[in-house]
Amino acid sequence: MFDEEIFTDFQRGKIEPLYQNMYGDLLLYASRRLGGDVAFMAEDCVQDAIYKVYLLRHSFLSAATFKSYLYSCIHNQVVSILRKQAAQENYLGQQAEEEYQNSMLEQDVLDLLFDAIQTLPERYRKLFDLSFEKGLKNAEVAALLNVSESAVKKQKANLIKQLRNELMRRTGKDYMPLLALMWLAEKQ
Repeated sequence: MFDEEIFTDFQRGKIEPLYQNMYGDLLLYASRRLGGDVAFMAEDCVQDAIYKVYLLRHSFLSAATFKSYLYSCIHNQVVSILRKQAAQENYLGQQAEEEYQNSMLEQDVLDLLFDAIQTLPERYRKLFDLSFEKGLKNAEVAALLNVSESAVKKQKANLIKQLRNELMRRTGKDYMPLLALMWLAEKQ
């Protein structure tokens, strides 16, 4: 069937000849433009373009302008999909980069913390291990160390103060709030 006949039928509201004679070519055009990753969207592009052209079918003066507009609509749909895909990939890439940077920062802070812990006296290292590493409650730590619960609280306060001072001395920054957040996030 010729383009003129398809065009005339289309203007009259008959879309079957368009589907029978042009749909395969339109689909091929869209899928080639989309490329392998999103070629599955070709059918949506063609359907949307046909719908747009159908709504405007009475405004076309020739088969050539009709066909040109149809291909332009498909092209615009393809460009829109590719832009959305690029934006999504860019966003996901940024997310991955941020996660990587955060994990590197977290590891650096933990390295600083464990280096600072090594500078503590043995009793504070043991207290740190029991309280923070093993997650024991103050009463449990007190029972294991044969001290009162209030002594454990005071020693923990001194332990944290010494760690804060050591980290400040090494870096000039107070990492204790960050460490507290990391610790809380890990516990949940």
